[in-house]
Amino acid sequence: MRSLWVVIIRRMIRLVPTMFGVAFIVFMLMHLAPGDPIELMMGEAGHVTKEEIEALRREYGLDRPLHEQFLRFIAHAARGDFGRSFSKQRPVISLIKSRLPATVELSLVSFALAVAVSSPLGVLSAVYRGSIFDRIVTLLSLGGIS
Repeated sequence: MRSLWVVIIRRMIRLVPTMFGVAFIVFMLMHLAPGDPIELMMGEAGHVTKEEIEALRREYGLDRPLHEQFLRFIAHAARGDFGRSFSKQRPVISLIKSRLPATVELSLVSFALAVAVSSPLGVLSAVYRGSIFDRIVTLLSLGGIS
């Protein structure tokens, strides 16, 4: 029983750098995407002055260096504050909450379908080990994983 707790603790420790890495990649991809989010957001509002655009950049912290923006993003995300959506003008967490039921439903259905298909195929592959059927199922499963 003790070894189970050791495994769980080790995985939780490994989760921290993984989450940090994913957050960094997503953050950098957002900054590498074409277009300025403030100009895109204000483009719908009609004529906007440069001063208004600069004020919004300061408000959102987009006038700061990238490393400061990232650290601020991490600090806010750790508290559950994911900011406001540039396109929807709503808190991101409310957008996530509104779509969470559909996401969970889709995940559960896809998991059930995967188990319903993979379990019989795995049993049949074990029964007909080494056959062409086994090789095809193995190839398909390896392709599905990658």
